[in-house]
Amino acid sequence: MSIIEERDLGTVKVIKHEENYATLLLNRPDALNAMNPDLLIDLGKACDVINQDEQIRAVVLTGAGRAFCAGGDIHEDVEPLRHMGPDEFNKYLGDAMTTYYKLMNLDAPVIAAVNGHAVGGGFDLLLCCDIRISSEKAQLGEFFVRMGLVPEVGNILLPRLVGIGWAKLLAFTGDLIDGKKAEEIGLVEQCVPAEELIPTAEALAMRLAAGPKSTLAAIKKAINTSYDMSFEAACDHTVRLQFQMTHTHDHAESVTAFIEKRKPRFRGK
Repeated sequence: MSIIEERDLGTVKVIKHEENYATLLLNRPDALNAMNPDLLIDLGKACDVINQDEQIRAVVLTGAGRAFCAGGDIHEDVEPLRHMGPDEFNKYLGDAMTTYYKLMNLDAPVIAAVNGHAVGGGFDLLLCCDIRISSEKAQLGEFFVRMGLVPEVGNILLPRLVGIGWAKLLAFTGDLIDGKKAEEIGLVEQCVPAEELIPTAEALAMRLAAGPKSTLAAIKKAINTSYDMSFEAACDHTVRLQFQMTHTHDHAESVTAFIEKRKPRFRGK
């Protein structure tokens, strides 16, 4: 997996690989990649960089060092909240929500490689990803209740993954669960030994990056928006998306390659 470009945005790095995927690296290892205002801003900028690069067709999100993301930095993120007035608070948390939204709505599929603690805001980050792969050593928890706070996007996204009962149990207690338990309840799609985590995530990223980018983006959008629609509206939306797909290069190439019994050469268009 050859690195062809690395952009250091401060607390986040975008590492572009020859195989048309990027690693999105949370880079505050001394603070267990805890969220502070800089990290939230840098992560949003990183999402913009990725969306503007047509060569990036899949993303692996992980943390530097021994943690994925230890949630909000107690001194720089959590403690200051109670001193903010309504306008300052609304802007601060609104900016955080914008970053969550950008991550969730990247055109490229995003794979969370959960290498260690993912709690609070870090837990909510992995919920915004399309696919989650966890190390057996990882510890995951919806910690907000321990700070007397409600989850930021966990109250929206967590029930979609694990059901209302498990979502409430995790949010009510703030308990940590390991990677195996997370896999068991459907919070992560796969749990692997620590030494296999990054190779497993990168292998999947390369597989997805070799696929038709525009089609993957359309599938992602269709699934994400389906939660906010009636079945009838979702079907109508799919009809419109499918029409668009039939007029892409990658669809035509897929059909031609199937007939000619060869691998398709996708352009992402």
